Amino acid sequence: MSEENKALDQRVIEEGYNKHNLALLDEVLADCVWYRPETGELKGEALKRFLASVYTAFPDIRFTIQDQVAEGDKLVTRWSCTGTHKGEFMGLAPTGKQVTTSGMTSSRIVEGKYVEVRQEWDALGFLQQLGAAPQSTEANKTLMRRWIEEGHNNRNLSVADELYDPAFVWHLAPVGEIRGTEALKQLIKSVHTAFPDWHITVEELVAESDKVTTHWRATGTHQGEFMGVAPTGQQVTTSGIIIGRIAGGEFVEAWEVWDALGLMQQLGAMPPLGKAKDKAAA
Repeated sequence: MSEENKALDQRVIEEGYNKHNLALLDEVLADCVWYRPETGELKGEALKRFLASVYTAFPDIRFTIQDQVAEGDKLVTRWSCTGTHKGEFMGLAPTGKQVTTSGMTSSRIVEGKYVEVRQEWDALGFLQQLGAAPQSTEANKTLMRRWIEEGHNNRNLSVADELYDPAFVWHLAPVGEIRGTEALKQLIKSVHTAFPDWHITVEELVAESDKVTTHWRATGTHQGEFMGVAPTGQQVTTSGIIIGRIAGGEFVEAWEVWDALGLMQQLGAMPPLGKAKDKAAA
């Protein structure tokens, strides 16, 4: 029963919600009583109208299952979703903003149909992304400080699973685009391998709305291969600036530039600009 209910939920989310298969939803939700904090109890035509309003407001909405726990006829699903706000929703005019939110759904399923559903989700974080509720800038600063201190300086990369959305996108110059928390952890791990004593100091934090920016400075000793350069034993210092976008208490996107040229020059892999210019002239 439990595995069958998990499979049903996976099918409903992928075919029903993500592909807008309303016939499937009509079939499995026909006798369902659905409760959400901001709408109250929904069933029958009221539930159909609500789902239709979601698709109208977010035509590209997509749900991803993060976890499932089942016992007997009960199933709890932890999910995340993204979508672009192109229609009126919860009284809010279209903003064109792409939003990410998450929640959990507790369902009772009998003979392949949903009988009861209770859903809790991050409505406040959702409204903050749309500019309809104030964003806590101090909380966002704390999030950034925690990642730098725990993730970088204390080498606790597992904290990324808590602080970053699984679909996180990192625009990192000059590396390129990094997608997902696993790719993020692997890249940071390679830095720690190359510079075992790598330490970041926050020079400045500035936050507004859902964005937090950090000017950072880092030091370390080059004891492992880095960007194709064999270990030199050289102690280096570098710096950079990052802008992180936060939704629902998690990083969802970031843009970062740092002094890669200066670091490579300290490792002897690139000549100083003046010498490079002189060599070119000769």
